[in-house]
Amino acid sequence: SLSEQQKKCTYYIKAKDAEVVETYEDGGKGGETKERPALKQLLEDAKSGKFDSVVVYKIDRLSRSLKNLLEMQDYLNKLNVELVSVTEPYDTSTSQGRLFVNMLGSFAEFEREQIKDRINMGQLASMKKGHWKGRPPYGYALKDRKLVINKKEAIVVKKIFKLFADNC
Repeated sequence: SLSEQQKKCTYYIKAKDAEVVETYEDGGKGGETKERPALKQLLEDAKSGKFDSVVVYKIDRLSRSLKNLLEMQDYLNKLNVELVSVTEPYDTSTSQGRLFVNMLGSFAEFEREQIKDRINMGQLASMKKGHWKGRPPYGYALKDRKLVINKKEAIVVKKIFKLFADNC
């Protein structure tokens, strides 16, 4: 959970006799993108010199895209901001440490793709059984996870198709 990750990061920071300057949390946002409000704020605060280290519970909590992780790591390095993982100790000043971070980023991206593949496979299997996933299209409603015609909306759909056919 996010609260447990935050707690572990706080313990880590305090054990190093440092202080928590800010907590950045993008709950519910996928780690495959940099389009996350708290992440954008973190990067802006790093640029303004608000802190000298970014502490994450695990590297994949920062990003599940190797490309984005490497870009962020490079950005933080240029600002002399250290990236620290509580559960994955490494020293990015060494070639072995940088290799380790790259491997963690690759594994995080691989795991994200695996999860996506499993979800897609499960949704496809469910749809093959006739179960609709998500919001029904206009003109339909869901009943017992199956599409059924919504009579009021179907009238509108028929009018639209008739208008389209008459103008072609």
